[in-house]
Amino acid sequence: MSEMSERLPVALPSHDELARLARDDPPAYEALRSELIESFIAGAPARLKPRLMGIQFRIDHVRRLSRSPLGSTVRVYELMWKSFLSLNNNWQEFMQLEEALLLGHDITESDRCLPGRVAQILEFPGNRSKPATGN
Repeated sequence: MSEMSERLPVALPSHDELARLARDDPPAYEALRSELIESFIAGAPARLKPRLMGIQFRIDHVRRLSRSPLGSTVRVYELMWKSFLSLNNNWQEFMQLEEALLLGHDITESDRCLPGRVAQILEFPGNRSKPATGN
């Protein structure tokens, strides 16, 4: 059992109860939703709390900007997939590097960058002040 699942102190109501509450008393549903989220975050390990609070802040922001519950669901779903794909890309990169190391290949800086992650630094002409000297 994971560390987080052991700390979840609040039991979730059934789907039917949640649907009834959302339909008949939206303010009470939102209060329960907020309470459950806060309880979950409070029960999380300290090292995860800032990240969980940041994710929840972003979800709340998306919900506020959405015109409908379905629109907010779609936007949060898109955020989840973007995060998943980013994690998958990082995992694939790690696996490629690990395989290269296992095969005894030398790893260079360019091997650590996936296509699209390489940047060229441009120098712009302009007024550059010279560093102060200690005279």
